[in-house]
Amino acid sequence: MFDRELIENRAMTEQACAFHPPYPERIGDFFAGEQVRTGAIVQEDGSVLFRLYAPGADRAKACLTAFADVQIDLVKDENGFFEGVLPYSARHRGPQDVRFYLNDVLYLHPQMPTHYRSFRQVNFVEIPDPESEMILLRDVPHGQVVREVYRSSVRGTWQRCMIYLPPQYRSGGEYPVLYLQHGLTENEGEWVNMGKAPYILDNLIAEGKCVPLIVVMSDGMERLPGEGYWDFGSFERLLLEDCIPFVERNYRVKPGRKNRALAGLSMGSEQASVIGLTHPELFGALGLFSGFVRMDTRTAFEDCPHLRALSRNPAYIHEHYDVFFRSMGSRDVYFHVFEDDRAALDALGCTRYPGCYERVYDGLTHDWGAFRRALRDFVQLIFRAP
Repeated sequence: MFDRELIENRAMTEQACAFHPPYPERIGDFFAGEQVRTGAIVQEDGSVLFRLYAPGADRAKACLTAFADVQIDLVKDENGFFEGVLPYSARHRGPQDVRFYLNDVLYLHPQMPTHYRSFRQVNFVEIPDPESEMILLRDVPHGQVVREVYRSSVRGTWQRCMIYLPPQYRSGGEYPVLYLQHGLTENEGEWVNMGKAPYILDNLIAEGKCVPLIVVMSDGMERLPGEGYWDFGSFERLLLEDCIPFVERNYRVKPGRKNRALAGLSMGSEQASVIGLTHPELFGALGLFSGFVRMDTRTAFEDCPHLRALSRNPAYIHEHYDVFFRSMGSRDVYFHVFEDDRAALDALGCTRYPGCYERVYDGLTHDWGAFRRALRDFVQLIFRAP
């Protein structure tokens, strides 16, 4: 049996659309119909009951997106409900995207939490994970998340970023800044909605494990004109020429590269690596979460222009960055790339210096369980006095 906090704490049930837990589904009349919990319902033993009301469907299935082998055929009863159970396994722990299929057609359940991934709304369930205590809402001082809209001179468009301000910000003072990026097909809200970054930071700051800091989350999926969905060079200019100056004009930030860090997950790790290693004058710490030192998964390490400085000078990272952090789940589909990056860094001699950190999260995949742990571990290392 799991502690109820790991199932019912508000941090486990909130979503992008609501702070409160989802309402039960009304069967029949909206006002007078029976209320039934449907979707993915976590039981006290950690198992997940999948339940759909679809009297007109012939078949239904529930899948965990991260696990190709988790496809549960749901059984229909005489009242039109389909049900099936996923037994608890530590292999599936943490936040998991769920896909429902009715008559083989993908179905977004309206009574389940959603977040933004794959350029669309996606259902998810929080399966109990003992390390999820890091995201629980506790009786500690809480920071705030601010939405900022600013005009980009680079793109000639309006841009939005989300900014976490620590609880201490209300009392004055200046703070270091972490620029934190999301992954491919996501957006600037994901570190708040799915990553639970504000709660992780609130808890660590309250425990004295993390320096109070500002965190800026921008949309890294900068659009190409016409077709396409990602313009890497445009995002670099937007971050350096628009976003950072905007933040430093409007917030009380500590100046200088030692008080500025850049990190991201997956695609965001590529952005952190390319932009961060190219601009040592701007950033003093880099975090690559479930991601890559190279510019993408297809380009060989030695063919990446931003890594040539490491080939010329193995002490480059040590000389310019207080923290160079890499992490990934051991079951991540990209783990072989992570290991190749490690081998290349080791061969150059880059990792023999202090300040280089690596974390491997046992059993985790390319998912938010690994991303949350990476943020937790990274922020405890940065902005510390030598």
